[in-house]
Amino acid sequence: MKTDIFHIQIVPLEDIMPHEEFDESRAWPLVRRLKEEKFLANPIIVASLSGEKYLQLDGMNRYSAFKLLKLPSIACQIIDYNDQESVELSSWVHLFRGQKDDFLKYIDNDKDFSVRQGKAENVGHRYIKEEGIGRLCTLCTRDGEVYLISTNGKLWEKVEKLNRLVDYYKNKITRDVLPVNTNWADIKLLFAEHPEADLMMVFPTFTRHQIVDVVNRKQLFPTGVSRHIIKRRCLNVKVPLSIFEKNSSIEKQNEELEKLFSKRPFRLYEEPTIYFE
Repeated sequence: MKTDIFHIQIVPLEDIMPHEEFDESRAWPLVRRLKEEKFLANPIIVASLSGEKYLQLDGMNRYSAFKLLKLPSIACQIIDYNDQESVELSSWVHLFRGQKDDFLKYIDNDKDFSVRQGKAENVGHRYIKEEGIGRLCTLCTRDGEVYLISTNGKLWEKVEKLNRLVDYYKNKITRDVLPVNTNWADIKLLFAEHPEADLMMVFPTFTRHQIVDVVNRKQLFPTGVSRHIIKRRCLNVKVPLSIFEKNSSIEKQNEELEKLFSKRPFRLYEEPTIYFE
């Protein structure tokens, strides 16, 4: 269904190019929930690429759960990636339990990285240097220490190294976001909200061009690093899994989707909303 407000369509999984690794600890519980509920609550977010391909922007775990369920297609909200008013790019932070000295030793043993101490004012939203020596990410501790992790190379090499860092703790990730203008009080508050975490990794924000370039090289970003903030995101669509399970063409599946939505009223909320879970 395509309207002036949104575009939702069923797309073959094979036509979707993921941009990030999937989080196995989240994907398998989602598989169980999908089996129990028998519907997809929220479509994944994709951008249309040339050659009838789509770039996955959000919903990697839903995409992975459908693959694990051996479903051939999935409902997608298709957005214009070049429309800066419709989609804003940012980044997540990873909070996790771990020993600072052990993690720093792991980093120090890899000759591709260099680490130096920083200050709270070094923590915050930033872009990455696309080529050459520059900061890759920032490590913060609950005790107030800041470490700046740098590396050399081209963008795709830096993404590969970022994956190596996240591999150290990838089964322990809790995601959150930093305020726009970050100070030490904000960092302390994040740790207070996540008492299970001792360490926090802060990532740069990647541009649209950088994300597409990395995907075209058949590479993936670490799970939960890039953050796409979508205006007019469609939620609670509740598409029955039976639509995807049928041995029918994508055209027939989309016809069923049209019929489903023709009976479903929706509301458009333009103002920012605070949603208590």
